[in-house]
Amino acid sequence: MNKLSARMHRSRHARAPHPVLFVDETPLHEWIKGVVCDAGGVDSTDSLVPAQGWLLDEGDGEHAWKLLSPREDHSSTIVPMLVCPDDMDMSCTVAVVEQMADGQNIRWVRTGRALDVINGIVTSVAWTAPSQTAVFSREEFGNAVAELRRLTDEVWK
Repeated sequence: MNKLSARMHRSRHARAPHPVLFVDETPLHEWIKGVVCDAGGVDSTDSLVPAQGWLLDEGDGEHAWKLLSPREDHSSTIVPMLVCPDDMDMSCTVAVVEQMADGQNIRWVRTGRALDVINGIVTSVAWTAPSQTAVFSREEFGNAVAELRRLTDEVWK
C-alpha cells in the first residue's frame, strides 16, 4: 500500500511553495516519470506543476478536481495531474494517471501524457512504459485530496 499526502512544496519552476501531492514522501512531479522526455531520453517530467490549482481556465480547473474524485462504480478515469508551468492550460504538456476505484482502495494503474484534449477533457493518452503504479486506501486518498484542496484554496483564492 502506498502513502498519499498533500503539503506545501516548491517545484523547480515555482517562485514560492505551493500545494503538492506526495506519493510515498516524493512530490508528484518527481514521482511520475517518463512523460516529458527529449530526443535523447532525458526526462523533464519534474518540471511540471499540479493541474489542480494551476490551470488558468476555471472550467478546466474544476474538471481536474472533479476527475480526481474517485468514482464508486469501478470504472477507470483519466485524471490530469500535472501541466506545463509556461502555459498553465490543457493545450501543452499534461501528465495523467489512469485512476480506478477498487472497493476500499484507489489505484493509479498507469501514467502517461495527454495527446488530445477536448473542452478540458483528455481524450487520448500516450502511456509511459513502464508506468508507475500506486495503491492508496480510499480514506487516506480522500484525506490527501481534501488537504490539497484546502491548501489550494488558501494559497490561490
